Amino acid sequence: MTASPGQLLVLYDDDCAFCRRCAGWLQAEPRYVEVDFLAARSDAARELFGTLPWLGEELVVVDDQGHAWVGPAAFIVCLWTTVRWREWSYRLRGPTLSAVASRFFGAVSARRSRLAAMMKRTTCGPGGCTAS
Repeated sequence: MTASPGQLLVLYDDDCAFCRRCAGWLQAEPRYVEVDFLAARSDAARELFGTLPWLGEELVVVDDQGHAWVGPAAFIVCLWTTVRWREWSYRLRGPTLSAVASRFFGAVSARRSRLAAMMKRTTCGPGGCTAS
């Protein structure tokens, strides 16, 4: 990233329990950057970002300047926003681990429906995520 964004918008699949839990986790993490969340299949998301071909199929992060990251890159941007995981975002973006991060994110993304099926309904807040 050349210029640090002041705010990010995470477009996630709110029909997926795993994706909702990940969004809840990110909401609960202390962050350096303000992050808002929007259901990728919502009318608002289609109105704002309907031209993005990955909308609803992949994790998408858009900054306040209109730059978008998709899939593994979006995952790393989400980590970059956090106090605890920012250093790892730099490592995962580097030449040594970027291929590993891409494969990991791809594997998790491809299996997210199975991961969601294994999860009970959860609520995430400042204290972490709990099953309800």
